[in-house]
Amino acid sequence: MRVHLLIAAVLISACGHDSTTTPPGSGNTTFDVFTVGDSFIPTFPIINVGDTVRWNFAGGSDGLGHNVRFTSRTDNTPADINVLKTGSATRVFTAAGTFSYVCDVHPGMLAQVIVQ
Repeated sequence: MRVHLLIAAVLISACGHDSTTTPPGSGNTTFDVFTVGDSFIPTFPIINVGDTVRWNFAGGSDGLGHNVRFTSRTDNTPADINVLKTGSATRVFTAAGTFSYVCDVHPGMLAQVIVQ
């Protein structure tokens, strides 16, 4: 577990928690979430309306990959993300709220995106 947290800290500091990847002048920010072992890191990012979250996927402790399934649906809930072993997927959050999500592959792997 300590190794996973250390890896997460290195990844977050290397990639930057609020690295901008949107076109200049858009004013929106992209926030990175990493799958480290069987955890989402960070677990509760706080973002602004219009910001993007980019999930960066690694295989998981069993190599099966991870998905993102939002557990409470509203008209403003982004689309779920199918299982990925590697790579990344992004979602733009267009409304304020708390968006809880889980990985169906690994029970107990859960997190939230808090949009202000």
